[in-house]
Amino acid sequence: ATDGLPEADVLDQLDDVGAPVFVHAGHGFPPAAVAETLLRFDFPVVLRSFGGYPLDRELMVVALDLLDDYDHLYLDTCAVRYRGVLERGLLEHPDRVLFGSGAPDVHPDVAVMELLTLDVPEDAMRKAFSKNPSRVVPALGTAED
Repeated sequence: ATDGLPEADVLDQLDDVGAPVFVHAGHGFPPAAVAETLLRFDFPVVLRSFGGYPLDRELMVVALDLLDDYDHLYLDTCAVRYRGVLERGLLEHPDRVLFGSGAPDVHPDVAVMELLTLDVPEDAMRKAFSKNPSRVVPALGTAED
């Protein structure tokens, strides 16, 4: 919303290389606008804060609904304070939620505990903390991934 979108040729280059794009969505650039502009490409798009920063549950729900239609859309958990929204994301789309701490605004320990206290399967946790981020950004993976 502040910087604007990259030009079409830049988006085409990103599409060619398949590099992930991390997006700060919210009121200025809501998830619906992300769908109209960026999700027509094939590169992975990660919406920070479930697309609803700061604390906009309605935008987060819209972003969760978009996961049904876009296989290359991911949501990160940075500054998502709604337990129900986090649990829904991890239960309905365990392969598409990435841990995001929000540091330095949020202490990483707090962000970790917010996820660890959810009522979701251990495998969904493992995916959010490790498998999903390393799938989107391979350099984050280890030899075990």
